[in-house]
Amino acid sequence: MKTITISSKNQVVIPSSVRTRLKLRSGDKLVIERLTDKEVVLRKEPSYGDFIGTLPAQQQDPVKRIRDLRDNWE
Repeated sequence: MKTITISSKNQVVIPSSVRTRLKLRSGDKLVIERLTDKEVVLRKEPSYGDFIGTLPAQQQDPVKRIRDLRDNWE
């Protein structure tokens, strides 16, 4: 378990081992969610780069795909 300290400016430093494991970089945004009065969860907010490559590639010619969609329109 890692321990962090709140600074006089109410800032916290995330340990480097956690930043590495979560692939956090400068400028990344974190979402904080309160679980109970004494527990919170920090999650990395997904960025556009996290979604690159998640959709299947289109194997079909785009012109043919449009024509098929148009022809099958109900």
